[in-house]
Amino acid sequence: MTHLRLMMSFEKEPLTALFLRLLTAAMLFLSMPGLGLAATIKIGGTGGAIGTMTVLGEAFSKVHPQAKAILVPGLGSGGGRKALMGGAIDIAVTSQAEKDSEKLDGAIATLYGRSPFIFATSKKNPALNLTTLDLVDLWSLKRTTWPDGSRLRLILRPATDSDTALLKSISPAMAEAVKSALAREGMKIALSDSDSADTLETIEGALGTSSLALIISEKRSLKALAVNGVTPSPRTITDGTYPYFKSMYLLTGPKPSQATQEFVSFVRSARGREILGQLGHWAVERKISP
Repeated sequence: MTHLRLMMSFEKEPLTALFLRLLTAAMLFLSMPGLGLAATIKIGGTGGAIGTMTVLGEAFSKVHPQAKAILVPGLGSGGGRKALMGGAIDIAVTSQAEKDSEKLDGAIATLYGRSPFIFATSKKNPALNLTTLDLVDLWSLKRTTWPDGSRLRLILRPATDSDTALLKSISPAMAEAVKSALAREGMKIALSDSDSADTLETIEGALGTSSLALIISEKRSLKALAVNGVTPSPRTITDGTYPYFKSMYLLTGPKPSQATQEFVSFVRSARGREILGQLGHWAVERKISP
């Protein structure tokens, strides 16, 4: 009887008014959390952020079950930016947005966090601390052993890599040491963040660069060495006692989809910042134009 009365009321209602009521109901339905986002969000870029984005994507899908984040590995920061502007992905993750020389017409960069730039070695290595003088000696190859006398294998990054630029920025002496190491024949050079982490895990006595976010989010069998007695952490980069860090950005196109916008908002939300903190970030919230 109730159903009959409802149908009768629809029959008496003008078609225009009925259409407007149904349209309003549909819009309200689509605006509900977790609904109306039946889409995939393709994310790629710097390898150091893939683990973090995987965890955030899984948490995002719990809030929006119809949306799914798909991680595209192996692009790197430069490849991610090109893929974004070519429409192949929805979000590019980069640590170089502010210094990017490429023209990204209409792109929006959102700074979502900073993670300590670290000197990493195997968890099995007994070493705990390096000084800035140690770093210069090691990268200039004046020293090739750990404090206990075991062999130290230096793992480099390409000359154009952001890790190499960060190393050079430590001091003029460090810049010269890095230049010297790259010019030396027979050095092991890891081409990507993932390649570097794999190499550091598998080569005994290896030392190289990484980020705290990567080794935590990917559960790597690596540890971050203290520098001048200061352990790298979100707290120590916040208070300035550990001065080396990477700034991480989400790059979106000029007309991001609703699902893409929701993902960026989720990363910057209280829940997103909580996850970032657990994964070795000092979570921040700011937008810039690259």
